[in-house]
Amino acid sequence: MIQFTEQEVRHLREKFQRQQGAVDRIMEDVKEIMAEPVLVPKTGIANWALYYYCPDCSVQLTFDRNDKYHHSCPSCGRVYSGEPYDSTWWGIINSRNYTAVFQMGLIHLITGETDYARKAVDIMMEYSGYYKDYEVHGNIPYNGPGKSGAQTLDEANFLRSFAMSYDLLSDFMTEEEKEFIGKEMLIPGAEFLMEHRHNQLHNHEVIINSAIAVIGLIFGIDRYVRFAVYEPYGILYQLEKGMLSDHMWFEGAFGYHFYALTSFFAYEKFAIHTPHSHIKHPNYKAMMELLVSYVEPGFRIPMLNDTNYGHTSKSLHLYEFAYRELGGEKLLFILNRLYEEETRDNPEAFIYGVDELPRCSMEPGNYHVEAGQSGSMVLRGKDGRYLLLKHDRYGGEHDHYDRLGISYLAYGKRISPDLGTTGYGAVMHYDFYKKTGSHNTVNIGGENQAPVNARLTRYEERDGGIYVEAEADWTLPYEMPDSFTIVQWKEEAYRPVKMVRKIAWEEHYFAEVFRIEGAGKDLPVDWVMHFSGNRIEQPEGMEIEIFSDKKPYSYLHHMKKAVLSENQASVVHDYEDGGIHTRVFTWSQGKELYDGLGPDNPSISDINYQIERGYGPEIVFAHVITSSNGPCLVRNVTFSEDGDYIAIEVEGEGEEGKFSRIHKM
Repeated sequence: MIQFTEQEVRHLREKFQRQQGAVDRIMEDVKEIMAEPVLVPKTGIANWALYYYCPDCSVQLTFDRNDKYHHSCPSCGRVYSGEPYDSTWWGIINSRNYTAVFQMGLIHLITGETDYARKAVDIMMEYSGYYKDYEVHGNIPYNGPGKSGAQTLDEANFLRSFAMSYDLLSDFMTEEEKEFIGKEMLIPGAEFLMEHRHNQLHNHEVIINSAIAVIGLIFGIDRYVRFAVYEPYGILYQLEKGMLSDHMWFEGAFGYHFYALTSFFAYEKFAIHTPHSHIKHPNYKAMMELLVSYVEPGFRIPMLNDTNYGHTSKSLHLYEFAYRELGGEKLLFILNRLYEEETRDNPEAFIYGVDELPRCSMEPGNYHVEAGQSGSMVLRGKDGRYLLLKHDRYGGEHDHYDRLGISYLAYGKRISPDLGTTGYGAVMHYDFYKKTGSHNTVNIGGENQAPVNARLTRYEERDGGIYVEAEADWTLPYEMPDSFTIVQWKEEAYRPVKMVRKIAWEEHYFAEVFRIEGAGKDLPVDWVMHFSGNRIEQPEGMEIEIFSDKKPYSYLHHMKKAVLSENQASVVHDYEDGGIHTRVFTWSQGKELYDGLGPDNPSISDINYQIERGYGPEIVFAHVITSSNGPCLVRNVTFSEDGDYIAIEVEGEGEEGKFSRIHKM
């Protein structure tokens, strides 16, 4: 066996005598598959698991192992049959099988119970009997084909899990079983993966490389290891080229930041005792430490780009292996904070973690990159106030075209959150959640922002406040990431444009000025924000039956256009969420103002949308946004032009008494 030493195996078995909870959880996970006959597709029918979503509700369908033809939505109750749901059912069967086989191998390793080993080997033997004849299939966007699954990514997960299980069970299997599984499934599978790995930076390629490398180490095939670890686009190449200067994985989504790390670490867990481990590479620790800078109040992971709720649910357990191998206060802090939310009886902790975690606490502070760099900025304040300004660069497939977008939280509420996305097979992934118009930023002509390298241009702490500026300048040359992408934006709408967002962060509020230069005179320029809770008081409005037939706006409803009095300089919108009052002061300045409702995430609930629209080559939006637990602390806001600046005067009264500030932005 390669992945565990004899000493480590003895330690796990001794540990099991003292604390059985984690292994009991693994046994519970495989209980159904242990009790049922082996269920394996005889042909290459399995489809993409992310098709298993209700197209109306954007929620995952209910899976029933005993019914391959009926798939129900837990929200609306509708039952789906036929494609793509029936073939996706088989994809889920495959995933559950290879996950369970690895878990059974661990149970056997730790407890010595042979029933688990026998069932695991039987499942691998069954797949090996069909694998060579599985049809190459799949037409998933951005993905190569698969055999056992519908994409090369699925194939790699399938093969890596079985290969690691093969290693765990190597002393249990007969020579005939080992030869059959190796020659009929694992080695042909590695050859297939090598044929279909793309020369690009991508989390897919990390997963594919990890599977090829593991199989190469098991069977002593050096060319597999060279190809997957050391050659261009191999594991080391991905690790060194895929991490940006701010330590974020280039795809810009924490879901994929950790998804890539999951496969990097799957390889490292396997190779840790071989000369081909690179666990001490500094990029691993840098990527793991980054979360401390971004983590939201309530210990939540920001839903940047193509991050969905499923992506982040188990990501933090990766810190067990990382802390054991790399150490460090930030990694220890994440684990300490995690186990304030749950008990430390998960398999990752039992198998890959240190026996005892030292105590560690810290208060994450504000975070920003150096002026001139891309990335994101995080500001924090009392009462759980949190603001993330996204000024990163285009990240390829999993990007959301939302440069200069913000996420705002206060008092435990996600007041103006980034919605992330849903399952990629759900209609609203592309139609709504990925589009610029569903984010807290500016879009032109209702089109997605074109790729751009946004950057921070100012970060200054002064007079008790923080002043921040960031820009997205499409007039500058831009180099696309070394990753295949599909054009889903309108280049001509943005190439003449420069946007600058300025923020003044104060104790009780933040002020912002968003300036756009170079937009076409006939194209609408829309500032969009969404706010949680209920609308309390809004401007008088004229109902609009259909706001737009263009996605994502076609999903908005109950829209009204504000009717303003002549020369009205500012407008106030009020929202209430669980007793938390958010007030938005808007400099109207002749712009069209709209408000209404649109999808939250999941889309079975709504969130408030506030849209402001202007026309012309130079447009300025200005706001003051404040949240309070009780009466609003900001009493009055005055906007005015002061040369090249917008002057925003804010007056109010807090616990410390009255306050008055003037921000020139």
